[in-house]
Amino acid sequence: MLSLAPSSALTLASLLLAVRPSIGATADEWRSRSIYQVMTDRFSLDKTTAWMPCHTEIGPYCGGTWKGLMQNLDYIQGMNFDAIWISPVTAQLPQYTKDGRSYAGYWQQDLYTLNPQFGSLQDFHNLITAVHERGMLFMLDIVTNHMAYNSYTGDGAPDIDYTIMNPFNDQKYYHQHCDIDYSGTNLTSLEECWLGSDYVPLPDLRTEDDDVQQMFGDWIEGMVANYSIDGLRIDAGVNVQPDFFTGFVKRAGIFATAEVYHKDDSVACQWEKTVGSILNYPLYWPITSAFQDGGDFGDLADMIESERKNFQDTTVLGTFSENQDIPRFANATSDLARAKNVATYVLMSDGIPIIYQGQEQHLSGGTNPFTNREPLWETGYNVFAPLYQHIAALNTLRQHAMSLDKDYTTSQSSILHQDAGTLIMAKGSKGSQVISVFTNGGDDAEDGTWNLDVSDLGYKSGSDLTEVLTCVNYTISNDGSVSFPMSGGEPRILYPAPALSGSSLCGEGGKMFNEKITNQTVTMTTYTTSIGSSATVVVASATIPIGSGEQTDPAAATTSSIAVPQLATSSWMGPITAFALLVASGLGASLLAC
Repeated sequence: MLSLAPSSALTLASLLLAVRPSIGATADEWRSRSIYQVMTDRFSLDKTTAWMPCHTEIGPYCGGTWKGLMQNLDYIQGMNFDAIWISPVTAQLPQYTKDGRSYAGYWQQDLYTLNPQFGSLQDFHNLITAVHERGMLFMLDIVTNHMAYNSYTGDGAPDIDYTIMNPFNDQKYYHQHCDIDYSGTNLTSLEECWLGSDYVPLPDLRTEDDDVQQMFGDWIEGMVANYSIDGLRIDAGVNVQPDFFTGFVKRAGIFATAEVYHKDDSVACQWEKTVGSILNYPLYWPITSAFQDGGDFGDLADMIESERKNFQDTTVLGTFSENQDIPRFANATSDLARAKNVATYVLMSDGIPIIYQGQEQHLSGGTNPFTNREPLWETGYNVFAPLYQHIAALNTLRQHAMSLDKDYTTSQSSILHQDAGTLIMAKGSKGSQVISVFTNGGDDAEDGTWNLDVSDLGYKSGSDLTEVLTCVNYTISNDGSVSFPMSGGEPRILYPAPALSGSSLCGEGGKMFNEKITNQTVTMTTYTTSIGSSATVVVASATIPIGSGEQTDPAAATTSSIAVPQLATSSWMGPITAFALLVASGLGASLLAC
């Protein structure tokens, strides 16, 4: 049998070293969280590892590890995420192939060995412990559809040696090879034919067989218990027959969501019924289309309504606009205002919001080749980035709204207005709704004023709604309407002004960050022409105490539209405040020289 790791490999016996019994997490708990998706190999190098470039177009391992991830949890919680989802951890196909290497984690060969590329058993335990100590939930990506093989000759299925797989080490556990019909209309083909390529075929498991179901059940039960896992993201769920998941999720005993890559919600709902949740691909396409130049919110509104008829519970579906398998939103448009609108929709609409690493840095990679899997360390973990701060503010508001309204996450949003260029939605209990105003006009959109009727939402005339992203109050008139400006294609978020107390937003006091957050090292690189006649690269790093105090000053709101002088007056030292101090000390001056 081929050895997939050195003698110190993490074997089945190692799995028995449990950190603590898992208590798991229910659907209700996950519904109240926002998830930051991590691609382990591309998130962070261990701080003892020298920075290195990564040629993502050829698909190599780039060096990200569990230890590096643990060292940068502050960066994630700096955006107020309270759950993470990481790449699969099982041992992978080890060779270089015509299709690159197995860095993404979906080319598994041994379920009972951890991937040594990501670190040691202790590193993995340490990561999960650190996540839980911060009050965050831990979601593990897993694969139940297939194993993987390196076909050196490019002949695909005929030359597979099944004996190297663990535990599915015989051809009897797999379907006969066939090419998938990707039309989406032939479910038998989707469920039984093979993913992969001629060089890396992915033998499709017979998940309808009792012995395969038993082996998977034994494995996941041990993984959840021994690693204290809180939730599962199931890869290629649409390629496994739905009824497999009834027993599998029961054996896991925790919340699970499946990747069901299908546009038709009347089809995708079959997996929601047996898994309990799916990543909301039927909504993904209308979301990303609606916010493009020339987009129309009609299809999005129609899908929202359709899903409420076809799904059992839309509030536990995973809402997203980017992940490792699809082009980034900025791959289609570099417009920052549209990117803010998309992120706002993901975080403030129904469902469990998921942000893919790098979205907060406005990365723009595509899928051919996989440049959407950029190493995040190349951004310098820039907490000054507009989308980073925008997401932090939205997560803060979402968590605050949930703390005041026990029905916030289970309530379904109502559409107050929809036309081709604007969508206005309200979410939450009557009299305390979060009103989200989305536009697809982009950076060049004409400025204007909205006069919105909120009389049916339980608000009283004369009361104030705060626009949370600019921290400006607007008074509800006697006729039950509120007027507010729209500018620069930016989204707007309205919330009852008195209810913001203690939120840390708009100077209302309270803690912005989890108490475990201490600092974040940020590296900024710029090109200047102030030294000599040619462009000069200037790199500056600073360790920023992003969680060192409370916000008590009205000027201290952490939003992407607040200016540096306002933040600089606050007793809370936010990211932009720290940058102002860099400038004052002379370090920032070189950064601004261009």
